[in-house]
Amino acid sequence: MFQHFTKSTALAAAALCIGLLSAPAKAADGYPSKTIKLIVGFPPGGPTDIMGRVIGRLLAKELGQTVVVENNGGAGGTIAANNVSRSNPDGYTLLVAVESSNTRARALYQSVRYDQQKSFTYIRKVAKQRNLVVVNPKLPVSTVNELISYLNAHPGEVNFGGTFGATSHIGGTLFDMVNGTKMTFINYSGGNQPITDTMSGVVQVGFFTEATVGQQVQAGTLKAIAVASSERSPAFPDLPTVEQGGGKALDVSPWFGVAGPANLTPEVVAKIGAALDKGADDPEFLKHLDTLGAVPIRGSTAESFTADIGKEQVYWDKWAKDIGAPLQK
Repeated sequence: MFQHFTKSTALAAAALCIGLLSAPAKAADGYPSKTIKLIVGFPPGGPTDIMGRVIGRLLAKELGQTVVVENNGGAGGTIAANNVSRSNPDGYTLLVAVESSNTRARALYQSVRYDQQKSFTYIRKVAKQRNLVVVNPKLPVSTVNELISYLNAHPGEVNFGGTFGATSHIGGTLFDMVNGTKMTFINYSGGNQPITDTMSGVVQVGFFTEATVGQQVQAGTLKAIAVASSERSPAFPDLPTVEQGGGKALDVSPWFGVAGPANLTPEVVAKIGAALDKGADDPEFLKHLDTLGAVPIRGSTAESFTADIGKEQVYWDKWAKDIGAPLQK
């Protein structure tokens, strides 16, 4: 449809354009105006992928815009983190930030090209999951105390499987450190394969999130012997913590957050942060977390998240040195 322009309307339009050009640009005023990409640094089916989709649904609901979850797996999530760190800081490419890519990467991967603190805008820690200590049903142990005794009698002969740098890997190394045992780590690229191999007996022990092995435990294809957390799980109320089961205290509770590339505007950070904050009181979001063996992290801010990254980076640098973790390519 064509519109007839008079001289007066043309002058008014010109004045409007001049006004727009002279006014301060506020990119966040219309944010978000298009689809947001939420990047997950691990293959489909794993805990980070599952959590990423739950977070994506929350963001879509609260921001009123489509959120597409994309898997960009490999190297403990560092490939995805690197790609996000190099993306346009407009709020339309976000990362599901996790410990392996954002606090441990520098200590474990020589190929990391981003700065774990300076290359990102940290928005919120959102939730954390509980990990279970599970064993192949044929392994003759039913408690943590029995597992420690068995490992001491068979040093290095028992395998545990997981993804290098992820909590499935960290859990086993910390278990060995605090209990004086020695297991052999079998590395997987991600996904469900380490769980499948624990069920079949290729590996005998696993430190997996409740969300990924809960059904197998209930079905009897995996045997859970403890919760690797500071508290018991409501889903498995009779299952003791590692400490209650006879071992040293062990808390392997992976957290999940949302970050963007460095230099996101404060306005965009505030909008995304406010959307994520609503999850702590959103019944649907909380229900999803419950099914994943997860709880919300309340009170997180951009400032506290950024500070946590620095503190955790120091911890994991020391951990890697203490266990002699080999740098991966």
